[in-house]
Amino acid sequence: MRSIDDIEIGQCDLRIGHNDNTKYGGNIGYEIYKSFRGNHYAGKACKLLFLLAKKHKMEEIIITCSPENIASRKTCEYCGAELVGIIDVPQWHELYKSGRKKTCQYIIRLDI
Repeated sequence: MRSIDDIEIGQCDLRIGHNDNTKYGGNIGYEIYKSFRGNHYAGKACKLLFLLAKKHKMEEIIITCSPENIASRKTCEYCGAELVGIIDVPQWHELYKSGRKKTCQYIIRLDI
């Protein structure tokens, strides 16, 4: 919800901890509805989720996106994330099964 008018502009989530799934799918997921894009809402949501991650004693956050998703890549940069690389998604992962063969892996190191 946007605080000034209580309009839902999208959604985001934080996946606590690290495992094989978060290596490829990330700890953070976000979606901003089309009419609200271009306002850094995803980046601002990520920064709030960093605070929540710190409360869970997480030292780093992984954010992933499709290499061709320029908006998500800009969001990661806006948040101060470091591009670790563009990695291959293994065949067993749900992203691969949905058609994504590679993913950009970004890392945010948190001071806890």
